Amino acid sequence: PRSCLLSLRHKSALLIILSSTTPKTRTSVAYLSTKQHTFPPTMTGKRKAGEDELTNNAAEMQIKAAMEAIEKASPDELMTGLGPSSAGIYIKVRPEHHPSQYQNNKADSENYLLFMYFALKGLGEVPRLILAEVGAPYDHFAIFGGEDQAISMEWRARSPNGLLPLLSSSDDGIPYSSPICQSGSIIRFLAKKYGLVGTSIAEETAADILYETAKDMGGHMDKICAAMSNEEEKDMAAKLPFASALRVEKMLEKMADPNDASAALNYGQIQLFKLLSTCEARRAGCIRDNLSVKLDEFRIAMEKRPGIAAYLTSSVCFPYTKGELGQEGGYVYVEPFKRGA
Repeated sequence: PRSCLLSLRHKSALLIILSSTTPKTRTSVAYLSTKQHTFPPTMTGKRKAGEDELTNNAAEMQIKAAMEAIEKASPDELMTGLGPSSAGIYIKVRPEHHPSQYQNNKADSENYLLFMYFALKGLGEVPRLILAEVGAPYDHFAIFGGEDQAISMEWRARSPNGLLPLLSSSDDGIPYSSPICQSGSIIRFLAKKYGLVGTSIAEETAADILYETAKDMGGHMDKICAAMSNEEEKDMAAKLPFASALRVEKMLEKMADPNDASAALNYGQIQLFKLLSTCEARRAGCIRDNLSVKLDEFRIAMEKRPGIAAYLTSSVCFPYTKGELGQEGGYVYVEPFKRGA
């Protein structure tokens, strides 16, 4: 086989070990009866002088309640989408490969970064792709939205803006008792932490321009994925988001080549890959048909990056929802899965 990917789920958590490459089919998981601690002891981060002891204690109790609910949940429960749920899913991601072109991607302690979001791609996909690309270990608490706050870490109260995603990194002075929010802020934090911002202010700015451009293009996904019936429609489309394709190509010419496994990507490239992947999932061939061959080649090269390839078939890579693919059904998964899968 091209590679192996091992997933081990304990009663209270799923452990995913990502190899440098991965098989094309979704991996299976083995359930073990061995017990472990009821909640990760370092998820709230090390307590430091001046921190509110009571606040940290409360955060730890909230995490404990969430983990206990996960332990009680049946691994055979079929998850069909967001909605009512007896518990979230807690996943430990421990990549085996840590690319040397990135920084801080090896855990010096058990104070793993904690990422929290819904069990879907959405605003959580780019942070997960960044973490996969750099090979960083982290813990992921995913919820389905219908859980009581008492068993979902009281995230509404914890979040600075009352929304998800959330991220904490105690080694960086961000304990779970005071996490950061906003997907863009989290993406930029991860990019700076792991080295996806280039080596100069100019390169960091170029990465941010591509990031914002890809986000803007995402607002026109229906047009990008549309099947054009004639050349006249394609000419009209060229005046819309498709006009950005040639400009994006020029941006990419000055950035790292994704075909080079030793090259350090930037977060703008990750955002662009997420956009192109979603469009391709909506309608196969639309990138090549409506944008450009070069952008489709970029998408394919990104899929083959060792860390990203491993992530895409792992259990932490949640299936698309019907809404994400432009279908009726909103947050219903296109491919339901068992809680333990």
